[in-house]
Amino acid sequence: MSTPAGFWELRLYEMLPRRLPDMHHQFAYEIPPLFARAGVPAPLAFWECHAGPMTATLAYLLRWSSLDERMAAWGRFYSDPQWWKQYEDAHGGAQMLERSHVLMLKASPAWHPEIGERLPADGLHELRMVDLHAGEAAAAHQAFAQVDLACVCGHGAQVLGLFDLAIGHGLPQAVSLLVWPDGPTREAAWSAHAEDGAVRDARARERAAHGMPLVGSSAAFLLRPAPYGPPRGALL
Repeated sequence: MSTPAGFWELRLYEMLPRRLPDMHHQFAYEIPPLFARAGVPAPLAFWECHAGPMTATLAYLLRWSSLDERMAAWGRFYSDPQWWKQYEDAHGGAQMLERSHVLMLKASPAWHPEIGERLPADGLHELRMVDLHAGEAAAAHQAFAQVDLACVCGHGAQVLGLFDLAIGHGLPQAVSLLVWPDGPTREAAWSAHAEDGAVRDARARERAAHGMPLVGSSAAFLLRPAPYGPPRGALL
């Protein structure tokens, strides 16, 4: 199967913890009609980040056919007077957001999901951002998928999505979204990965062939799917 086309937009809102429920309420009830009116596609999933470099964070993922479609839709959304009324009503003159991050993604060349693939919507989800060898990005994506993800999938992970960071800080990076049955399974899988001789051998071969490993350090975020927007399969 070919690599999916288009762009994915991952938006991360670092919230003041006491205001996170207010933001959930907005996305569950108030913002969807405005998105539909502006032509912003229905998000593929919503999450709350509860462990990692950014806690008290709301995350959601959109898919666009093109960057032009994205720019036009967001322009309509932010020019909608109803949005600004809702914004003022929700904030009430007080701060809600510490900062926001917008990452533009393309499908990794190593991601070939099954159309209509059913994956569990519950469990523990993991966003993992992985540094790649700058001069060998395509080969690094394949190495991450075929070595690292293959290892942890053999220990209980399932892949919701695998992406290439197209626009954002820290290029080049692979961005993976995984689902686990529970925390202990995840911890055991990544421990097994760290001790796996096949993974170490692959890194040694990469170092010999490319002067450095293709896959570098990573940052992981643990996510809970929001009740109003869990993923319903591969993030297509």
